[in-house]
Amino acid sequence: MKNLAIRGAVAFGVPVLLVFLLSAWLPPGYSFLAAGPLCGIAGGLAFGRRWGLAIVLSLCYGLIGFMFVLQEIRSALFSDVIWTGLATSFLFWVSGGCAMLTLPPQSRFNGAAALGIPGAFAGMAFQFSYGPARFMFDLGSQKWWADGHWEHFLLWIVAGAGGGALLGFMWQRQLAAPEAHKFTQSNRWAVASIVCGLAGTVIGSFYFLRWSLPLGLLNSLSPASAVADWLWGWGILATTVALIAVLRPNRRLWAAAGLALAVILIVVSYRVVANPWKSHFNSKYAGKMLQENPGSGDAIYAGNLILAQAALDNDDVANAKRYLLEAAATPGAKRIEQSGLDTSVMRVLLERGEKDVVLEYLQRGRTIWPQGAQTIGRWETAIRAGRRVNFNTRGGGGGGGQGGGYQGQ
Repeated sequence: MKNLAIRGAVAFGVPVLLVFLLSAWLPPGYSFLAAGPLCGIAGGLAFGRRWGLAIVLSLCYGLIGFMFVLQEIRSALFSDVIWTGLATSFLFWVSGGCAMLTLPPQSRFNGAAALGIPGAFAGMAFQFSYGPARFMFDLGSQKWWADGHWEHFLLWIVAGAGGGALLGFMWQRQLAAPEAHKFTQSNRWAVASIVCGLAGTVIGSFYFLRWSLPLGLLNSLSPASAVADWLWGWGILATTVALIAVLRPNRRLWAAAGLALAVILIVVSYRVVANPWKSHFNSKYAGKMLQENPGSGDAIYAGNLILAQAALDNDDVANAKRYLLEAAATPGAKRIEQSGLDTSVMRVLLERGEKDVVLEYLQRGRTIWPQGAQTIGRWETAIRAGRRVNFNTRGGGGGGGQGGGYQGQ
């Protein structure tokens, strides 16, 4: 196969497919961890009998795979998708750089970038499927997804096939290009930084102006924080790309434009979580949620809690109490059954001396969270006795008080 890009994509990608197909037939375990080392060995040998290249890639890929197995926290934040992509890009960049050291000096090229760029997309694909997509589509309850390690499959198929293709392309160009043209590359990073900034702005505006969120996720009782997180994530990505572009020899004005756009996104991300925009967006978001999902217990519960939190942000205790009790009037919510009652609003009201409304909320909570009756009983006893309540205590029902907010709609 003379086309090194295709050869690289096939050599890096086929072992990944084979390992994950085999792991589907084996008992649950960590057999999928073989994807990284085998991908490195096959990919390294795709460009000739270069055992040094194959061994280095195998060791580095094996270490990366093991690090991703240690991932535990499933975050719904978009910024975590970006941070994971940047961290993964660095890991594969180091792998590519180390691999190039095994080649003769005259054969070396920017193999670090060849693996680092697909590594960034692989990391983002992993984190998106591990966190936001899992909440959006309730993948955790799907046995075929939970037992399939699909997050790791996406990581290795993108990093493997993509990295192999780009590595082969750059290798072939290195062999074919005259020496005088090796340093006349265009500065695509500058254009990419502007594209990242515009993508975050345009996509975000399309949703935010309609009082909704791009990923359809509610990661706290303040949807405005998800807006800020979206802008922050794109701003960090655009900043990183622009800084790389600045180091290139041409189109630095474009890079400066991309950096300026990234800074604007970051600054705006801090402003959107300040009143009055924060309360206005949260109230509109909750109102739209309740209007579009009149029969959804999750929407009734989350929407009224958001309105209650927005009222507290404006020191409107009367409406905060009203919305809190309306939240507990839902006919039933799947999220409550899984995680228990949200206690963030009632905790603030309790600190402000509104004991009666908190007790009424807990009394109604017995209906929508029957498996948490023992936990609710302990809370009620402590509140009536005037003792400090630990709302994070888990009870016999398997649930617990949620101090941090509400996940999903």
